[in-house]
Amino acid sequence: MSSHSASMKSKAANTHSSARLASGGKIPRTPNRPPQHQATLSLGTVVGTTTTSPTGFSSHDQSRSFAICAGSAAVLAELGADNTVSQRFFRARPSATSVNPVTSFYHQSTPPGTPDSRSRSVSGIKSTPHGNGLNGSPASHELPDGGSPRPWSSRERVKAVTSVCISPNGRLLAVGETGYNPRVMIFSTDKDAAGDIPLSILHEHTFGVRSLAFSSNSLYLASLGDANDGFLFVWSVNLKNGSTKLHSTNKCTAHVRDMHWMGQTLITVGVRHVKVWRLPESRPSSPTKSRLTVDGTPSSPSVAPKALAGRNCVLGSLVDSTFTSVVSISDHEAVVGTESGTLCLLDDTEGSQKLSVVQNLDFGVTSLAVDVDESCLWVGGRGNRIRRFSLETLRTPVTPSRPTSSRSSSGGKAMEPAIACLGSLSSHVIAIDSTKAIHLCPTDALDQSDELTHMEKTLLGHTDSVLGVGPLKTPNPTGADFFTWSRGGMVNFLDTRGYCHSSRTIALDHLPDMDDESCNELRVLRSTDDMDFFLSGDKLGVLRIFAGESWNCVHEVRAHGGEITDIAVHEDDDTCLVASSGRDRMVQLFQKTGESLELVQTMDDHVGSVGQLLFIDDGNKLLSCSADRTILIREQATRDVDGTTAIAYLTTRAITMKSSPVSMTLSAEDSDRLIVSTADRCIQQYDLSSGRHVQSFRAADSESGDTVVMGSLASAAEVEGESPPLLFGVSGTDKSIRIYDLERCALLAGEFGHTEGISGVHLLEKRSSDPDGPVTRTLISTGMDGVVMIWDISVQPNHSQENTQSTSNEEDTPSKDLASSKPLRKILSRNEIAGFHRPEHLGTPTPVRAHSPPLIRKVSKLSLSSAKHGHSTPPSVSVHPPPASGTRSDHARRTPSPHSPQSTVASRHRSGHHSRRSSLDSRHHVPKSSKSRFGSINMSTEQVCHTLQAYRKKLDRCKDRIRAQKVLERELQLTLQVLDARAQHEEAGELESDSSDKENEPIHGDVKHKHVRRPRRASSSSDLSDTESDKAHHLSVDSDGEG
Repeated sequence: MSSHSASMKSKAANTHSSARLASGGKIPRTPNRPPQHQATLSLGTVVGTTTTSPTGFSSHDQSRSFAICAGSAAVLAELGADNTVSQRFFRARPSATSVNPVTSFYHQSTPPGTPDSRSRSVSGIKSTPHGNGLNGSPASHELPDGGSPRPWSSRERVKAVTSVCISPNGRLLAVGETGYNPRVMIFSTDKDAAGDIPLSILHEHTFGVRSLAFSSNSLYLASLGDANDGFLFVWSVNLKNGSTKLHSTNKCTAHVRDMHWMGQTLITVGVRHVKVWRLPESRPSSPTKSRLTVDGTPSSPSVAPKALAGRNCVLGSLVDSTFTSVVSISDHEAVVGTESGTLCLLDDTEGSQKLSVVQNLDFGVTSLAVDVDESCLWVGGRGNRIRRFSLETLRTPVTPSRPTSSRSSSGGKAMEPAIACLGSLSSHVIAIDSTKAIHLCPTDALDQSDELTHMEKTLLGHTDSVLGVGPLKTPNPTGADFFTWSRGGMVNFLDTRGYCHSSRTIALDHLPDMDDESCNELRVLRSTDDMDFFLSGDKLGVLRIFAGESWNCVHEVRAHGGEITDIAVHEDDDTCLVASSGRDRMVQLFQKTGESLELVQTMDDHVGSVGQLLFIDDGNKLLSCSADRTILIREQATRDVDGTTAIAYLTTRAITMKSSPVSMTLSAEDSDRLIVSTADRCIQQYDLSSGRHVQSFRAADSESGDTVVMGSLASAAEVEGESPPLLFGVSGTDKSIRIYDLERCALLAGEFGHTEGISGVHLLEKRSSDPDGPVTRTLISTGMDGVVMIWDISVQPNHSQENTQSTSNEEDTPSKDLASSKPLRKILSRNEIAGFHRPEHLGTPTPVRAHSPPLIRKVSKLSLSSAKHGHSTPPSVSVHPPPASGTRSDHARRTPSPHSPQSTVASRHRSGHHSRRSSLDSRHHVPKSSKSRFGSINMSTEQVCHTLQAYRKKLDRCKDRIRAQKVLERELQLTLQVLDARAQHEEAGELESDSSDKENEPIHGDVKHKHVRRPRRASSSSDLSDTESDKAHHLSVDSDGEG
């Protein structure tokens, strides 16, 4: 009984200890379980572009389509009959394999990708087939079986797309990457082609791809690396399957601005550079499909690439010019533009490659485009100027004007807006300006004016980094669904289709001594539900109020001494409260009165930068999280001062965390549940009513185990039968967008699109009029690369997993509802048991105690000693008949009679010497009680003995090495220690129950129920020594392994 209570105390102590650890020390983390749902993030619309030069833009007149760069994806936009733009996206993961394997000629000893023995950093993220639903293609087969492509190192993460090119036949799209070990990927532009599986992947470049260009017959593809790469490659392309083969190559270390084919010659232009590269005279044969070796890798190419011959043009008076763009107007003629506004004609009719000046413009030329149907040339330049020239006029040379230095001309006009890219699509001209806005220009309007005045702006993008996204209550006067703001103060109001309904600008103050790196920025922008006013916070700590309709700044105040990190707004019928936080550790509370802000309270409870604020419980509570690893919960308090109600927020609870919080949001299902992401790559959940920690899990992938720091959290409620409770967020570690299942703490999906940091995400949910109808979810993400991406979300149950589990466990496993329900119980009371009648021939049942099992009485030492030394033969034992009478209460109070000392001695003697068996075994055979049935300690002991006997015999026959020998020795040693402890416990019990055993001995005679009292006697030292020797003899093991 003492050992039982000790164990209960130990268990209780452990429980309290774990509770203390959960709240203050180690936080218990919920193990990740396999998800029961699968989620898909499909890129629906891209707003903005990362294209800044003609190399990142390509157009195709016949298909009325054009290609641009957007983060890690290439966007192929097609202009419809009603001038609407539809988008398709092409991108491939770093571990993607192409349909046609291509062997690197210069890197045969090493694979194209750098292998890494460590677990992959972002490849373990559950990929979603972004080609599915976008290109009308089936799901991607890139991830075989377990979705585990080859790992990649940190240098092989998702890279930005810097160059694109559409083949003249419109069937292929080439995409080039930047950074270390870039790829040149060739995709098929067919409607049913996958956008994430390239036809060919080329790995020859080592650092950056500057430009790509298809030849006029689409049989050659030229790829030029950056100046640090210094190589120009020409690939022969098979038009049937898209396979490629390295044809020729040469060094090119000049700073090239543009590259274009002119018949069978290639032209590169750049800084003081115009060069013509000529292919060998022999006509190339279409490359055949690479033969695979036994291990599935393509065989090494046996033919070395040819040398690509090139010759520089004589620049003459244009020796100091920077050539920005080139385009061919025939197989032997091309037009080249300069930054100083000069148009030059490159004539290679007789292989002379003569360069002559044909036009002098009053603006710098930045891009060129040819309209073959109209036989004209479109010239785009600085000042957003676009001018049209007939091809015939360009063939007549003119007297060159006095050349101006490109440095001097570009120095004063560096900040002037310009047309970065230009493309001709028969009736329209596509122009991308320096603000990254895509313009759809009718050619009729451009004939009347050379400026961008009569244009339709579509997919209006931000000029600089986009720092956030905010929701709008719909319907609203603008017709937009959300708004985004950039670092420079530009605010765009967009819908989920990517159309910009309105654009505003916030003027920022700049200090005179601030340089470009530390200039002022728009950090936060918030709006009220009815869009009556907007509140902005900048890097200098200035808080401004803008009227919603007129967009006039009605009030401004210096709220913080440093950058404003967050603004929270709460509106009710009577008051409007505005809270702001900053890097100066302060939380400021304002009350809006009319069109101004009145400071109500300054809260300086934090000792670190305050990152985020939340009004909850209808404004009754204010939450703030800080870098000092605390989350403070403040409750609203009011008092009357001179007839007015004063409001203040008092700290009621502080949640101390192990690591600094990064982002926090309320659970969509429970308003008292707070979800927090921390800097130690965990997601924590707290109960706000008590401040108790509820749950924690690592923001990791179950396949690779890599963890990330999550930010910009957003929660979504469970949809019955469709999706579990979801958590959305962005990872600054690998620039991914992730979806987690909050119920099972598992990653459902992760996608990549932004190549720089992701500044924020926002979840939009649209419910149908039918309460049981589906919920449409859209995720908006903004990046530091100036791109806004709109993702479509779909979550479905994992039917394949459920079907597999149900098929395998249908016969053996009960249903989930039955397994989780409470087991059946029916306990009879004593009054109910008394009402049952038992047959007369059954004996008296063994009395059972109510609270503890019966104690096993031990024999006294004196009787044991006398039986050991005095008896030579076992005495006869009389068997007592069962009592004929007795009440139930007598049996309940009576303790069970102990076994006779002789029987105990014989039992111990038999266990110590198994080979010597006496006739006492048959005479003193006691029927098995309920303790000897299956699962008892006696039955387990017998099973262990038999198992050890069989194992010992097997050891004698087998000579193999035992792997777990030390584990076996440790387990046997621990078992002996437990047996020794039990023996010592039994010895102590025997000393205490010496006299009580003799008192409880049955008295033979006429008196059957009378107890005889005997004096207590202490055991002698000889008896103790005999007991110890008997105990040691009892624990010995003979040669056969029996005890």
